Amino acid sequence: MIKILADSGCDLTDDLKDRSDIKTIPLTLQLGNKVYIDDEKLDTNKFRQELLLHKKDRKTSAPPPGLYAENIQADVPNFIVTLSAGVSGSYNSAVSGAAMYTEEHGKRDIYTVDSMSASTGEILIVKKLLELDKKGLDFESIKEEICKFRDGIKTYFILENYDTFVDSGRLNPYVAKIAKMFNIIPICGAEGGKAVLRGQTRGIKKAYDKLLSFIENEKVNTEERVLAINHIGCLDKAEYLRKLITDRFNFKDSYIIPEATGLCSLYADLNGLIIAF
Repeated sequence: MIKILADSGCDLTDDLKDRSDIKTIPLTLQLGNKVYIDDEKLDTNKFRQELLLHKKDRKTSAPPPGLYAENIQADVPNFIVTLSAGVSGSYNSAVSGAAMYTEEHGKRDIYTVDSMSASTGEILIVKKLLELDKKGLDFESIKEEICKFRDGIKTYFILENYDTFVDSGRLNPYVAKIAKMFNIIPICGAEGGKAVLRGQTRGIKKAYDKLLSFIENEKVNTEERVLAINHIGCLDKAEYLRKLITDRFNFKDSYIIPEATGLCSLYADLNGLIIAF
């Protein structure tokens, strides 16, 4: 048995939310002068309404190291899954928290996984960890296998509002400039743990078509992969996109995450879609 800690950039599916072997570590979100804890008590619908009033003054803070340390379980191997170190301080905080724990309690099996992604990428890692544990692999073997798995994940974002990415320095301002000038929807991807522009189209339908071409060009065996889609208040779009993708590619499984966290809502914004496989 293992213990999994995942920061709130990870959108858990309903079947995982109440498991005792999985714990979500919340980030702190700020809209103007209002501060929110990104945990199960956050009213995401109200939070998204507040997003409409705060187009620019948005901030996030990584969980403190002590919060990671106090949730580590002593008697089992621990795996911590975080947002990409390229976009958040959560990874470094988790590493520090693990060091704090071992300094006080002695050496333990603790490994922090930099997802090099977010949201759907993180949940794929969490589910893979559970799968590897179920197979009975030991700590070192799970470490090796999860890093291989992480390195193969493909993540894409279709964003209708991406000012937060630009304002926080996580996305080149060139993306915003192009979109505003020509009413273009950008398609972003995760490369090297950072969000980069992969393409742009006029209109959402063409954006979906472009995404399909990107998936095809990845040259991966989709029959061995799971497709995960997250949405920010646009379930109809997520369902439509899943049908488009699964009609064309034969994935081993696919699912839509029912509710995005506050963190993912803040960055992907209303009508945003996050896809990983």
